[in-house]
Amino acid sequence: MSLETKSKELKEIIATYNSDWLLGDLSSLIHAGRERANDQLGKLSSPLRQLYYLAGLNISSDPNNDYDIMYNREKWNRIVILLNEIEAEYDKLFFPTRPEDITEEWKRVRQVAMPSFLSYFNQGPLNYEEQVINWVTDLFTQLDETIESATGAKTLDFIEFYQNIDLLIHRNFQAHSTNKELLRPNWDKYTKIKMGVADDAPDFIKEMGEQYKHNSTYMSDKGIIDRFYPEEIVSEKLSIEKVKIILNHLVTKREKTDFLYYTATKPGNPLFERPILDIDGGMYQVFEVKQVIHSINNLLEQICTATVEDTTKYVEKKGKLLEARIRELFSFFFKSDFMIYSGYYVDGYEQDILILWKNFAFIIEAKGYSLREPFRNPEKAFVRIKDDFKSSIGYGYEQSRRVEKKFIDGVPLKITDKDGNFVAEIDTTKYEEDFSIIVNLESFGQIQCDLSTLITLENDDDVYPWAVELDDLEIFLLTMIAKKKQPKDFVDFLLFRETLHGKLICSDELEICGGFLTGKLNQKHVDRADVIKPAPDLGEIFDKQYHKTMGFKNEKYLYEKQSGKYLFW
Repeated sequence: MSLETKSKELKEIIATYNSDWLLGDLSSLIHAGRERANDQLGKLSSPLRQLYYLAGLNISSDPNNDYDIMYNREKWNRIVILLNEIEAEYDKLFFPTRPEDITEEWKRVRQVAMPSFLSYFNQGPLNYEEQVINWVTDLFTQLDETIESATGAKTLDFIEFYQNIDLLIHRNFQAHSTNKELLRPNWDKYTKIKMGVADDAPDFIKEMGEQYKHNSTYMSDKGIIDRFYPEEIVSEKLSIEKVKIILNHLVTKREKTDFLYYTATKPGNPLFERPILDIDGGMYQVFEVKQVIHSINNLLEQICTATVEDTTKYVEKKGKLLEARIRELFSFFFKSDFMIYSGYYVDGYEQDILILWKNFAFIIEAKGYSLREPFRNPEKAFVRIKDDFKSSIGYGYEQSRRVEKKFIDGVPLKITDKDGNFVAEIDTTKYEEDFSIIVNLESFGQIQCDLSTLITLENDDDVYPWAVELDDLEIFLLTMIAKKKQPKDFVDFLLFRETLHGKLICSDELEICGGFLTGKLNQKHVDRADVIKPAPDLGEIFDKQYHKTMGFKNEKYLYEKQSGKYLFW
């Protein structure tokens, strides 16, 4: 069967499910993950994105077909088969049509295009919600005049909206699992499924049924915790008028549309842009609550880039914030005995950040370049990806290389301001090692983790820089601090990291960082292997630390985390 035929069959199957019930169940599966829902997710190749795809197909189908509120094994197995076959169809785009087509250039193009394409469409956001909240707050409050003019609400209204929904769903989860006292009044009005005990059952069975009715209802209809009326989102800082304004920008409704393909973007999956479903009767349902803050980020970015003038202002603010974040992170990590230069000039060229700690130099360039969707055609995809890479990581490497050469050649590094005025002169011969670090806002996946594909070193003894996404850098450094690691351990990591290029297959930098911190990925392992493929569970060290306390600014649920008495959704 063709990609189109398989996609249509899948949409026809999933269209039979009631959206309220289905979205709740799929959201529950996303939170459970493979470990706790292996029977349903164990055979899926990309569970998060594939479950989102199912939800998108459902709410873009005819709402008159929704009669199912339960899977049967045969039907679910068919759904899993189709999901994986559809993803395999996209893989075939990168396969040769004839054996003679396979040349070294053919391999090179697909070595870049295929992993970038799959990462773009299969890998969801890997950061923590506090990181997105802090970024949205610090960036867009500077642009509130534009945002309020376009929407009638300010940045902090959107943030409060998300926080209130997240808290409500968290409380609902606790209420239906461990703390009955948190149940909403008339909680059973939030579900169409009615639970009960047979009339002829013994009284003690009826009493137990009534006592645990809220638990059994949740087990039958997971979406009960995700449903709300607008009035429930109101708080001291957020009026009902603002709630309704924001809902208008984030709500979708089930209706038949042309959305069909896993990688469709125009129109794309409606739940990425509008993650809240209008389920009639004045009630709404969140599909996956963390997507709300990502959708807010995307919405505010669209508003702030609607004109050339607004875009210029936005790009400037974003770049300055990125550099400020990097400075804050490293200042917090090094604590003392370091010197930092920011927005400095070398030989008339502007550089971003230079940190000198003891006898080590860290040359840092910040890149806020936004990635474009990769084409499905490998040749076209290769050109676009290469151009985007060159404009961000590639350009960052050129910038850092200017300063790095001063250390390699052992010549004085003369720093000036933008007007050419003297700031400092650094004796580069005093530094044992120098490291180039490129911090970008978005990740290129595989081709960022292994830079040997698209960066050509000038000399045999040169080394690749470390290219890392801002959120990954923050997670790594904060976890190092929590684990009592010292700046010298970071130096050891950078030396180790340089040796991975040319043999690494990985699209998630935190798997590498986690492998280093746990010792499961070490230099002996790297030296012996021709290919290094870190296991996905190497990144779990960061989730474990997050559930203890990561150290984010305005980190949520600190008491609950540190008490160890609570379940988290």
